[in-house]
Amino acid sequence: MSWFAAQSEGMDPQELSRALGRYLRAARVDRALDGLAGPFGCRRFLVRFALRSGKVRLESVEAVPLGWGGGPPPADPRGDRRAELERCLTMLQRNMSTGPRWDRGAIAYLRDAQGRTEIIPTFDEDADLVVLDDLSAPGPPGHPLEDPGYGELLALHEAKMGELHLRSRQVAEDWDWWEVRDDRLLVLHYDEAQTERRLRCLTLATFEPAKGRFTWRTDGALFPELPFQPGSFAATLDAAVELCLLTTARIGGRWLLVQEVEDGGAQLLVGVLEG
Repeated sequence: MSWFAAQSEGMDPQELSRALGRYLRAARVDRALDGLAGPFGCRRFLVRFALRSGKVRLESVEAVPLGWGGGPPPADPRGDRRAELERCLTMLQRNMSTGPRWDRGAIAYLRDAQGRTEIIPTFDEDADLVVLDDLSAPGPPGHPLEDPGYGELLALHEAKMGELHLRSRQVAEDWDWWEVRDDRLLVLHYDEAQTERRLRCLTLATFEPAKGRFTWRTDGALFPELPFQPGSFAATLDAAVELCLLTTARIGGRWLLVQEVEDGGAQLLVGVLEG
């Protein structure tokens, strides 16, 4: 008899599934898995674990790259995210020790490009039967920043992006206030001198830290590749800046303006074409 069948004897299997979901949330296993998966991108991986000397230890994280990008979780060089997942799985095991007990398990984690996730826990005999290849594929489409061609573009423009990044950091923000007119003209105002400086520019995008959301603000796609198509997608500020540095390099810009424009911390990214 399978673990799930044995545990659901005398109760509704759907109620057992709901109870497992409550156990996972109470031990914050779902959040630890989100952390392991990184802030954005398609994910499809299988975490195997077992109880060892009173603590749950990860045995493996199984994943293969997806054809449209993503699949495995990002690198965890210090092991912090894996350690947090082990801590939460240990809490899960202790919480379930008086109920549906288990000694080993496997959790499948699936996330599509829009950030919709599915977590599928299995334990003991059931976990032994779970195979990565049997899991559904989250996509296509993939996440724009995981498109296989995006890495090639970054490598191609790496030197120019480095120059832009350095020049952007060296810009002396000595103006009193600034504005962008018609998405094409950056005006820097110097109140004490009663002067202003005008620079050609192109409004590129906004980034909302609270939502982790990047949104293009250009009039149509600047380039044909997937990351430059109009719309919005999940990102980090570092990823947003990297994409806009690449864009500024490709349009022949001189530096990238990144400025907060709202109380909520929303950032405006503007490619400056001169100066």
